[in-house]
Amino acid sequence: MYLNVGITLPEETRQSLLDLQNHFLDESWIPETFLRLPLCTLGDISDPAILEELDHGLAAVRMNDAATLQPDGFDIFTRRDRITLELRIRSPAIDHLSVKILSVVKRAGVKTARQFSPLTIPIATVTTTPPEDVSAWMQLHHAAPFEEVTISEITLFSSWKNAETTLFVPEADYSFTAF
Repeated sequence: MYLNVGITLPEETRQSLLDLQNHFLDESWIPETFLRLPLCTLGDISDPAILEELDHGLAAVRMNDAATLQPDGFDIFTRRDRITLELRIRSPAIDHLSVKILSVVKRAGVKTARQFSPLTIPIATVTTTPPEDVSAWMQLHHAAPFEEVTISEITLFSSWKNAETTLFVPEADYSFTAF
């Protein structure tokens, strides 16, 4: 099972991003099918002992308070052979949470884990979109209104690819605020 840890977006943020995806210019913009904030990729994990340690470790992650997600504009990133449009997130608390998660994952025995940096929410693949179209879209939507939201849990996702897209399945949610 290919796993990663991230944040399931609050409904209002997810809906705002879905609305933006409806404003793409043509079919060369390939919208992300599952909007989330990735924090850490674990890789392909099948060992039951590691999966159990992951579950216990993620359940034990704690922060003093809930964390705030503050959108900070759009940017373009190259990830492997794809160019993606992403919404940057500014949040020292989420950065710290991401470091804690990576530590837990490594202690559980996951050797291939890597942290996502910078924090971004992938919105679309724009590999075949003309750069001037992407630039114009970003200029038009740079001030898109996104509310600052508070989150208090992380999600363990499994994923798999088919010929058209990557599918993400939430496997477990873990609250990270003190009880």
